[in-house]
Amino acid sequence: MESFFCSDLSRDVAEKSFGTASIGHVWILLEYPVAWGAKALEESALPQKIRTHLNRLVKAIPRARLLFIKQARGCEGNLNLFAAHCHERVPFIKKFQIESYEQLLEIDAAQIASERGAGGGVVSREPLFLVCTHGRRDKCCAKFGYPLYKSLKSSAGSSVWQSSHVGGDRFAANLICFPHGLFYAHVTEEAGRKIIGEYTERRMVLEKYRGRACYSNAVQAAEFFARSKSGIMGVEGLRYLDNARLGENSWRVRFEAAESGEIHETQVSSHVSEFQNFITCHATERGSVPQFTLDDYRVTNERVLVSA
Repeated sequence: MESFFCSDLSRDVAEKSFGTASIGHVWILLEYPVAWGAKALEESALPQKIRTHLNRLVKAIPRARLLFIKQARGCEGNLNLFAAHCHERVPFIKKFQIESYEQLLEIDAAQIASERGAGGGVVSREPLFLVCTHGRRDKCCAKFGYPLYKSLKSSAGSSVWQSSHVGGDRFAANLICFPHGLFYAHVTEEAGRKIIGEYTERRMVLEKYRGRACYSNAVQAAEFFARSKSGIMGVEGLRYLDNARLGENSWRVRFEAAESGEIHETQVSSHVSEFQNFITCHATERGSVPQFTLDDYRVTNERVLVSA
């Protein structure tokens, strides 16, 4: 088979990236500053009891995800553990510092999941940015992700981290903005600096936007269209209200504008792509992917909620 990069193939066919963000309400980010295997946690050198404990934490917290993170340094000093709570409004990050991985055994699901008080960690709402560089998972993450990380690290400093697999190899370089959990695809160095600059000011960039981790994929697509039509770019400028399934692959989704109170209603549908590509660099067969389209959009003052 001819050699290829799945990220190049995705860009070549102008694949739409909105509606593709990985879903997770709590992202547990553990500093593990050594090489990651293809299966980061499973193939790590962490003792089995710690790997088991981390798996239990993820299972105990609804919609939780675990990632390894690192910066360009060795295992010197304390290690960081972050828990990013990706709420639509007033999200936050809990930060724990540990001297050794054995201390993870002292951190339970209640401390990670608690939204009242720090639960042993320090609560912050300052931005934290992840770039997937997990090359052993997919070579695109190394080819496109690592240069982006190096560039953004030089400009944005300690707020930028490398991460293990975030989902969507073909969208490398992937950039995530926490605590809101905004995903971006095919990010170049210039685009990355713009995204970080805007997010720091609590504004969004729609170019190459994948979606928000706390929304379902259909709602992610609907948010993209509602913002495209309305021009509302404040990160918390639209508030999700409700959605109704109109058919097997069709949804009506409503958002409320935070300032005006107007209702932005979108109707979106999902279709199988006409193009077929290798979805990852390890794929042996070509496949289609879902793509969202906008079927209808209107602004209204009607307050009646549609059924979920």
